[in-house]
Amino acid sequence: MRVEGQTVGEINRGLLVLLGIGKTDVPATADWMIDKLLKLRIFPDEAGKMNRSVTDMAGGILVVSQFTLYGVLEKGTRPSFSDAMPPVEAEQSYRDFMSRLRAATTLPVAEGRFAAMMDVELVNDGPVTIVLETPASVVERASRPFAAPPETPTGETPVPLFVPFDPQIPAAIHRRNLPHGEQSGRTYFVTFRLADSLPRERLEQWQCQRDRWLRQNPPPHTEAQRREFHEKFPARFEQWLDAGHGACWLQRPEMAALVEQALRHFHGQRYALGDFVIMPNHVHVLVTPLGDWTLEKILHSWKSFTAHEMNKLLKRDGQVWQEEYFDCLIRNEHKLEDYAAYIHQNQLAVERASRPLAGSASHSPNGRDARSTDSPDA
Repeated sequence: MRVEGQTVGEINRGLLVLLGIGKTDVPATADWMIDKLLKLRIFPDEAGKMNRSVTDMAGGILVVSQFTLYGVLEKGTRPSFSDAMPPVEAEQSYRDFMSRLRAATTLPVAEGRFAAMMDVELVNDGPVTIVLETPASVVERASRPFAAPPETPTGETPVPLFVPFDPQIPAAIHRRNLPHGEQSGRTYFVTFRLADSLPRERLEQWQCQRDRWLRQNPPPHTEAQRREFHEKFPARFEQWLDAGHGACWLQRPEMAALVEQALRHFHGQRYALGDFVIMPNHVHVLVTPLGDWTLEKILHSWKSFTAHEMNKLLKRDGQVWQEEYFDCLIRNEHKLEDYAAYIHQNQLAVERASRPLAGSASHSPNGRDARSTDSPDA
C-alpha cells in the first residue's frame, strides 16, 4: 500500500479488506463485520479445501477505505455515490472500525490512509474475492429510536429519558479512586461491577497508568489524544470485564432478576431508566436522575438492596459490589446512540450465551456502538 510513493501499510499472507461505509452504517455493523472477517473460512487446509480463517493461519489484515464500493449505476454510465457516508462522518466511522478491529485481534493489522490516493498491490490467491454486506437486521436493530416514555394517565409528559450534558453549566467533579462528573438531571452511561470482577493488582496498575496519562496530557484534548485514551483505558477495561473474571454471579437467572427488579423499581420517581444490560459480572445502564436524586445516591440504592438480597440467596456475608463505578455524562444524541447500541450489542451476546436478563425500561435501544465508560474530557 503506497501513498505518494511511500509505503504506508503492508502485510504478508492474509486478508486485503476494501472497506466501504454506507450512510446507514453504525458501529454495530462494524462489530458484525469484524467478527465475520476474523472467522471467515476462505483459506485452504491441508486437503486444499477452504476451511481455515485468517485467525487460524495467523495471517495479517490490510484495510483500505473504499467509498467507491457504494457506486450506483442503475441509471447512466457515471456512478453515483449518494449511498456512501459523507466524508467527515465516514472518517470517524473508519477510525472507529480500525480501533475495534485492533481491539478484537492480536493479528498484524495494517491500513491505508483515509481519503488519500493510494496504490494497492496484491497477489490474489485463487483468486478468491468475497463480498460481505451487513444484514439489514443488524442495521435495523441498531437504529431504532431512543423513545420517550408514554404519557402519564393524567396526560402529563414525564421528564425525558435523555437530557444532554450542558457545557454552559459547570459540572461538579468528585472522586474516590476515579473522577466522577456530576450535573443535575442529566443523562449518564454507567458501569458498575461485582467486587471480584477484576484482580485488584490489575485494577491498581490500570488506575496508576490512567492517572499518569492524564497528568502528562492535560485538557483540552485533541481527537488523537481522545482516541489514544479510549484505546489504552476504557476499551481495555471493558475487555477485562468481558473476559468473565470472578464468580460471575449475575449469570444466574435469579441474581440477574434481582438486579433488574432494583433497576426498574424507582423508574419515573427517582430516575428515568434507559436501556440496560446485565452481564455475568457487571451492569451497563443509561439513567437520568430526577429531582434531588444524584447518581451516587441511585447507585448506592441499587447496590445496597441487591447486595443484601444476593447474599441471602448465596447464604454468605461480605462485599458483593465494587464500591467504585464508571460514569460518563452524555453530551449529545450521537453519543447517546453510541452507548445505547453498545448496550444492545451486549444484549445480543447475553442472548447468544443464554445468560442473564437484558432489557429496557420502556423503549428500544438504538444507534451506534460505544465502549468507553470514561472520558478524558468528562
